[in-house]
Amino acid sequence: MRKVNPLWFLMLAQIGLILYGFYRLTLTRLNVRWFEVTWVVVGPVILMSFFGIYTYYNIKNAYKEPSEVRTSDRCPVCGAFVYSHPNTITEIYLDGRYMYFDSFKDMLKFIKDMDFYISYRKLNIKDKNIKSIYTKDFQTKQWIDGKKAFYVNINDDIYAFSSLESAKDFAALNNIQEIKTFDKLLS
Repeated sequence: MRKVNPLWFLMLAQIGLILYGFYRLTLTRLNVRWFEVTWVVVGPVILMSFFGIYTYYNIKNAYKEPSEVRTSDRCPVCGAFVYSHPNTITEIYLDGRYMYFDSFKDMLKFIKDMDFYISYRKLNIKDKNIKSIYTKDFQTKQWIDGKKAFYVNINDDIYAFSSLESAKDFAALNNIQEIKTFDKLLS
């Protein structure tokens, strides 16, 4: 669940005061007090300040945390419903929105051939700079930073781990010799 920014409440209160001031000035014109006139004049300036701070806060913090996957989210590579793959969900923050993938492998395909998938899926993406990558730890099912994770490639699938030790343990159980980092997977 996303956190509600407290500035929303301040902005709503400010809008209420501005509307009340306009009501008093335009409809009643009787016994208008100085603070009602002040809110009509100064109110929009304060409101725009709150809105600017709110926008800055959201842009700055938007991609620092993974968001919740909805049941309607689909992988832009294969078209699968993402929620049905809870162990391997991956998300990227790209062009002001979250994009979800049913596996890390599909996310790598998307990054390597982004132009093809953007045109194939008719995605309205202008800025191709990826701000963040999150994936699920295969053992703990917790979101981890995809650029700092360790990866084990098994049977045409890639599993992410938050620590090198857990990746080594999993690789040893499955007779896998190589553990990869994000940069190694991209090359």
